[in-house]
Amino acid sequence: MANIISCIVRFIENQTVQIAMSAPSQSSPHYRRIAAMLRLTLDSGALRAGDRMISARKLAEREHVSLPTALEALRCLEAEGLIVARPRSGYFVSQVNTSSHPLSGPVPVTMSAVARSLFSSAEMRLVPLGAALPDPSWLPGDILQRALHAASRRLVAHGQSYSLPPGRADLRNKIAAHAAQWGAHFGADDIVITTGATQALRLALRAVCQPGDVVAIEQPAYFGTLLLLEDLGLKALQIPTDPAEGLLLAPLADAIERHRPAAVLASPTVQNPLGASMPIARKKELVALIEGAGIPLIEDDVYGDLAGEGQRPPACKAFDQSGSVIYCNSLSKTLAPGWRIGWIVAGRYHLQVLQARMAGDWAGAPLLEAAASDVLASGDYERHLRRLKSRVTQGVHVVIARVEASFPPGTRVTVPAAGFLLWVELPQQINALEVHRRALALGIGVSPGPLFSPGAELQNFLRLNCANEPTPHLLNAVEQLGALCHQLARSE
Repeated sequence: MANIISCIVRFIENQTVQIAMSAPSQSSPHYRRIAAMLRLTLDSGALRAGDRMISARKLAEREHVSLPTALEALRCLEAEGLIVARPRSGYFVSQVNTSSHPLSGPVPVTMSAVARSLFSSAEMRLVPLGAALPDPSWLPGDILQRALHAASRRLVAHGQSYSLPPGRADLRNKIAAHAAQWGAHFGADDIVITTGATQALRLALRAVCQPGDVVAIEQPAYFGTLLLLEDLGLKALQIPTDPAEGLLLAPLADAIERHRPAAVLASPTVQNPLGASMPIARKKELVALIEGAGIPLIEDDVYGDLAGEGQRPPACKAFDQSGSVIYCNSLSKTLAPGWRIGWIVAGRYHLQVLQARMAGDWAGAPLLEAAASDVLASGDYERHLRRLKSRVTQGVHVVIARVEASFPPGTRVTVPAAGFLLWVELPQQINALEVHRRALALGIGVSPGPLFSPGAELQNFLRLNCANEPTPHLLNAVEQLGALCHQLARSE
C-alpha cells in the first residue's frame, strides 16, 4: 500500500502523463517539486497547526533525493510561513489559512491530496465510496484465516523464507485450472506469480515498451494505469470506450495505423471505471486486430471473475493463438486485497517478464501463496464468488436508486455490466474535485473524474464504490453527496 501511495503522489505532483504526440515539458528542480508536494499536503488538511512535518532525512529517503535537496524543499515552505523550525526538534506546521489556496483551473492543485485520500488510513474513518475495494465484511475472513493456519503448519520454517520466481507450483496449477473454466489454454509453467496485478502490469509494460513509447489505453482509464505509464516514461494514447461495448475497435484501428503504439492496455471484461464488458465477438475481433498489427495486448482482468450470472465470460486470452495477449490478474478485488497475490501470463514475452521479475522485487511470500492455493483448491473461492456477486449486484442497485433520488437533475449514471463500480456524470457546471473536497470534510471518500484521464479532464464525473454493506450510514453518505451536488449546481 505504501508503494501505491508513493506512486500516486509522484504521479500527481509531477507532470501528468503526456498525451501521445504532445510536446515535452520541462520538469522543475527536485526541491521545488517536493516543496509543491508538501504544500499540497498542507492544503489538503491532512496536517494541522502544530503537527510535526516529515523529517528531512525521511523526506530524502522517500523521494530518492539528497539530504540537502530535502532540506531546501522544507526551507521553501518555511520562507512562506507555512512551517516553522524548532531547534533539535524539526519542522512543525504553522497556523495557516488553507482557504487561501483555492481550487482553480483545469488541473486542480489538490490532485495529490485527492489521490492519497483514496488510500487514507483507517483513522480517518471515511465512508468508503472512493477506493475500489470490497467491504471487508464481504470477504471470507474465517476461510482465509484457516487457510493461513493450515499453510503455516504445513510449511513450518519454510513459510518464513522466499518464494522464488515463477512462484509456488501448487498455486500456479490452481490458477491454470481455474482459468481453464473460461477457456484459457495456458498451463502452470506459463504463469509467473506477482505481488498483485499492479506488478504484473508493470512487468508487462517493461517487457514490451521503451521509455517514450506510446501505449493505447481506454478513455476513461484506471488511474493506476496512468501512474505506471508516467513512472515508466510512456505516453498515453486515449481510445474512446463505450459503457456497453467497451473499447471501441474502429478508433483503435485508426490509432494503430496513425501512431503505431507499442502496446494496447485494456480491461475487456469489467472495465474500470465504466464497468463495461466487451461481447465475446468483439473480444475475438480485438485479438485479431492486435495480432494482425503485431502489437501486444496487455489484458487487465482483475474484475473478470465478477462477470457473468454463473460461468464467467472468457477473457481475450482465451482467443490468443500467437502469444500476443499478456494476461494480468489478481485476487485483490474478489478474495484478499492484503495478500497481494497476482499473476501474469505473458505468452511470447514470458522470458522477458520472468527475467524482469527476478531483476526487480523478485521474492514472493510462500505462506500467502500456499494459503491462496488451498482456498482455490477447496472450492471455497467459487462458493465465495457466488455470494460476493449477489451482494455486489444488490449494492449497485441500492446505490443507483439512492443517486437517482438524491442527485440534481441532469445527473446520469452508467449502469455497469458487472463489477461494483458506478460511473456518475454530474451536470456540467459541477466540479467533481470540489465535490471530493467537501465530501472529505464530511468523512466521505469519492473518486473524482480527473483521476481517470492523463490530461485531468472529466471534471464533472465521479466514480463510486458500491461493494459496501448498504447500511443507513452508507446510504446517508450518498444522500449527502447528492446534497453537495445540489449546492454546487445552485452556486454556478
